[in-house]
Amino acid sequence: MLQAKRSCERDSLTQKLRRYSVDHVKITKEDTDRAKRLVDSYIKNEILQFISSNSDPLVISKHEYTGSLHERLKTEAADEVDVMVVLQTAKDEVIQQDCGVPGFVLLKAKPDSPLKKYSNVDGIIIPEKLRASWFYGLVQKAVNELTAKSPTLPVELEIRAHGPAVQLDITDKDSGKKLSADLVPSFQLGPTEYFVAKAYTGKTLAACDPKLLWRQSFSLKEKARLQEMDKEDQGCRHELLRIVKTMIRAEPTFAKLTSYHLKTVFLHYNSNPKLSWGTDMLGERFIEYLEKLYAAVDSKVLDHFWVTGVNLLDNIPSKTLENMADRLRRILDSEKERDKVLKCQRKL
Repeated sequence: MLQAKRSCERDSLTQKLRRYSVDHVKITKEDTDRAKRLVDSYIKNEILQFISSNSDPLVISKHEYTGSLHERLKTEAADEVDVMVVLQTAKDEVIQQDCGVPGFVLLKAKPDSPLKKYSNVDGIIIPEKLRASWFYGLVQKAVNELTAKSPTLPVELEIRAHGPAVQLDITDKDSGKKLSADLVPSFQLGPTEYFVAKAYTGKTLAACDPKLLWRQSFSLKEKARLQEMDKEDQGCRHELLRIVKTMIRAEPTFAKLTSYHLKTVFLHYNSNPKLSWGTDMLGERFIEYLEKLYAAVDSKVLDHFWVTGVNLLDNIPSKTLENMADRLRRILDSEKERDKVLKCQRKL
């Protein structure tokens, strides 16, 4: 009897989650196709092609598309894309140096490397100098070239500095819809080791200037894992994570939780090979995933999936984490609270 009741509750929750997904989460095929057209027409075939051909004195080896759109985890609108612009370096042209912070390194250029121009007196490559003195101007030239060549473009192109990236905004003149692309200069030092100029904001004191640090990127490893999941068993992993991302984003209590936090919890959770991910298991997996998220914020510890010794919750105030834990506990313990969160009001 108890098992039948639980099965009924699980099926009911699965139906509510599916309705929520349709009403609030899913991106239309039209929206996705529009984003792909913009990426192909302006980013891939114009901007990236230009900067690869005009990057002197540096050489660009390849471009890697990353982020939620390419992991099939984007929600609500297909309006963002991330691109790692990977610089080509000769063997031992760039050397990693430890800085005492897990997941971060210094990158030192050899004396005869053109990268010395963007380094300090010790040869340490300065992330901001590389972006501001070389990469930003290169992307600006690409935009200028494109608009001069085609003055009647159906889109407006605008660039701006965005942390370690150069952000390119492509706005359709008719609809006003915008696609933002973050172009991030990166280094590949080894078969699977990539480094990007993401700023260090942790609590661990580095043995060097934090402004000189380069962060190891696992975006390609994550994309490889995430974009292919569900293909073999036709499971509900993508649907679950998209629902949770949308739900969390809608509540101010969780404002400090990022998509990367949620993705990391999921990577840990999905490492259990015994889990069944059939489409009828969505309700059960949803509850279990929220329990994992609750355990992390309640303990104030979320271990980085790839780097030992890194707690991704370190920068969130203790009281904020306690409020998150309280809210998650209420959602988990009360069907009424879950129904509030998953209110099935349709988009207008």
